[in-house]
Amino acid sequence: MENIVSYLIESSLILGVLTLFYKVVLHLEPFFKFNRFYLLVSLLLATVIPLIHISLEQSVSADNTGFSVLLDSVNVYAGEVHQVVVPIIMDNSLFRWLYLLGTIVLFTRLVTGIIRLGGLSRKAVWQSHSGFKIADLPGRFNPFSFFHIIFINRSLYSNNDLNKILVHEKAHIRFKHSVDVLIIELLLIVQWFNPFAWLIRHLLKELHEFQADRKVLSDGTSVGEYKELLLFQATGARLLPVNNFNQSITKKRFKMMTNNKLKNNSVFKIITALALIVGVGLFFACDNEDPNEITDQNLKGAEIEEAAYKVVEVMPQYPGGEKELRKFIAQNVKYPVEAQKLGVQGRVYVKFVVNDLGKVTNVKVVRGVHETLDAEAIRVISSMPKWTPGMHKGEYVDVEYTIPINFTLEGKNVKETFNPSNLKDALIFVDGKEISKEKMSKISPDLIHSVSVFKKEAAIKQYGDRGKNGVVQISLKSDAETSKSQSKEMEGVHVVGYK
Repeated sequence: MENIVSYLIESSLILGVLTLFYKVVLHLEPFFKFNRFYLLVSLLLATVIPLIHISLEQSVSADNTGFSVLLDSVNVYAGEVHQVVVPIIMDNSLFRWLYLLGTIVLFTRLVTGIIRLGGLSRKAVWQSHSGFKIADLPGRFNPFSFFHIIFINRSLYSNNDLNKILVHEKAHIRFKHSVDVLIIELLLIVQWFNPFAWLIRHLLKELHEFQADRKVLSDGTSVGEYKELLLFQATGARLLPVNNFNQSITKKRFKMMTNNKLKNNSVFKIITALALIVGVGLFFACDNEDPNEITDQNLKGAEIEEAAYKVVEVMPQYPGGEKELRKFIAQNVKYPVEAQKLGVQGRVYVKFVVNDLGKVTNVKVVRGVHETLDAEAIRVISSMPKWTPGMHKGEYVDVEYTIPINFTLEGKNVKETFNPSNLKDALIFVDGKEISKEKMSKISPDLIHSVSVFKKEAAIKQYGDRGKNGVVQISLKSDAETSKSQSKEMEGVHVVGYK
């Protein structure tokens, strides 16, 4: 359920960003083919990108046999919509039932519309016109098309008006607008709660009318005659999903009939739109992770409990299993606000023991990043409920674990922070030793374990006036990459904060 909720939230954010850009920048531009491409790609990105995770984590040492992955990564979002929305939805069955009800209603609506079209088809008098099928129906309704069929009451129109309407509907068929309509209707089934999904539906159908109107005018019909035909169309029953001749008769539609000239900045808008598509796709698909792996040398100074086993015949079990453990961590780890303000990020390794009574004991940080992050990691691990203790040779025994918790500021990775051109006059410390900007430029970003950035008041508080331009604290990785671990390790828990 957590993954589904996260998918819907991320999909909604992607659709919101791209739709708002279209509404503000591209909406009234006359390059209809590109605008249609942009809207369809927006739908594709919102559907697919949340399923893609491109890890920016670098390759690690192959000598990792001392570790067993017991827990998949858990994403815990701090300070933004994920932190508030995901736990509420997961814990409240009302939201789940409401969402399910909405999907059922929208699915029923779509199926009912298609069934109604089938019923109309059985009542129609079928004719052919220039390779298209025409379903001639009685009654007053607006002409519409669905794939290769045009539904119309021919008796209501003069031959001149009928030709204009048929040109319009044939344009919908040639452009395959019905495919677009079905795609957006299917998206609405899962995104019915998202106002941007309804907005992009409106914008896409409006664009279809712009394209069809231009086709009619390009065939020799004057703007005045065509506007008169539209204005005198009677309002009829709307059947979904269809392309309707009388759809959205607005001043904007009339304006677009004569808006054929590209503006000087049109090419710039197209390039910007393409860049936004690529940028949004990469931003939401890529995961920034600390590539550093824990080794015995990395854990220098950490005490190893001799009485605790590393591997036993029956490993301890969290109440409810791994799913509940993931849920507990996801809902309880919070990115400290102070750390977010300071720009602190990195990986905190926490070691603990599940004793023979199932209690979590001896919780300690074996490699930390910043006091606020370390304290938060200890707090959450210490608050875990009792486990089912592990067993070895028929007896309950103590078992040791190590969990790495990744604290990552969204949209900001180590290499970006490391870029010397971004530091200006900031003080730079590497492993506690102050160095110059020139020396820092010679350090490979691949050697960096974590970066802490202190700005303004926080920097001045620690370093006085020397820190007025900011302070950067860098922790380098250990040289011993091939040491084997003596602790059982779970895969990293990811905690994401927002600047």
